[in-house]
Amino acid sequence: MIDYRNYIGIIGGGISGLTLGCALLKQGIPAIIFEKMPEETSHGAAISLSSNALRLLDRLDIYVDLKDQSFIHSAASIQGPHREISSFQTPEVLTTRRQTLMSLLYSRYKNLGGEIFHHHDLASFDAVKCEATFTNENKFTLKHLAACDGIRSSIRDIFFAANQYPKYSGYSAWRGIGKSSLQKIHFALGPDSHIVSYPINKEGDVSFVAVRKEDYQFKESWKEEGSISDLFDDFSAYDSKIFPALEDSVTLYKWGIYIRPPLKSMITNNITLLGDAAHPMVPFLGQGACMAIEDSYSFAMACKERMTNLVNAQVAYDYVRSKRTKKIQQLSMMQGKVYHLKNPILVAARNAAMRYTNIPGNDLKRIHNYNAHEVMRIYLASGNL
Repeated sequence: MIDYRNYIGIIGGGISGLTLGCALLKQGIPAIIFEKMPEETSHGAAISLSSNALRLLDRLDIYVDLKDQSFIHSAASIQGPHREISSFQTPEVLTTRRQTLMSLLYSRYKNLGGEIFHHHDLASFDAVKCEATFTNENKFTLKHLAACDGIRSSIRDIFFAANQYPKYSGYSAWRGIGKSSLQKIHFALGPDSHIVSYPINKEGDVSFVAVRKEDYQFKESWKEEGSISDLFDDFSAYDSKIFPALEDSVTLYKWGIYIRPPLKSMITNNITLLGDAAHPMVPFLGQGACMAIEDSYSFAMACKERMTNLVNAQVAYDYVRSKRTKKIQQLSMMQGKVYHLKNPILVAARNAAMRYTNIPGNDLKRIHNYNAHEVMRIYLASGNL
């Protein structure tokens, strides 16, 4: 048995796990990450980060370097399959390769003195003794377990929602990175489908995600490769110029988008769920990574203020984050329905609202203006525990 009884053990070295590790160590709280993979691989994925996440990354001293390697947007355009609907100003959004963010989080974590045990796949956890056993037979005594192990979280399955497995959302998606002169976020909307494209750096690399409503339960994977011809067949209703230039050597991926129902609580004895392990969501608001960052920062804040009683820290985290994440889950599902309208009357009404009102930009502002640091600070100061 390896003694880490003063450490918060983090299962999973993705965005939520690394963010939590950075946030805890910056607060002076010992943390250790266990990751089952030998190294992080993002398979061509790009992400968007809005100000609700960026202000937290700034507090973790990551934002400046991230901004230098990414693209900052303040405008968006929306079109139908062939013609423009609207252009509008948006709150600041940063888009980048997932690997760029991961590398910066990893470097920051290591610079803070953090350590990652790779090749550590959790086999079991004794919640009473707070003892974690891994498939390589290593055993650790911990102070607390933070589950950042994604949508297929084994910890969630065992301790929170037995026999409640990820469910196909009805959407499948393609993604890839090509070349384009695009300088803003661009949406193309059609019946039962949409395409979103955005530059991810200043070198002309543009990422796209093309989503279809599809009955076929395509494999939930980030690694399933597809061909350019299959992509164009799936989105033949659109002008192919919507996509960035895709060379034959470009790897494209297709995957099924899966979800899980909201939990009544994201905490239990000696265990806290964060990120996709707690609340996976469809990606139509670009808030999946943002919610993981908000979770991790908020939990670290609660731990700092309630380190002598982590149960109180858990209660504060669960109260504050459950309301926020459930709302974003609902809005993300609703956004998919708005994007994929088929009824001509409803499509005309949606397009008119986008063209003649500030609704799209105002909706985003309400989400992006959320300040997780202030919300948690106010709650902890209130003494409502």
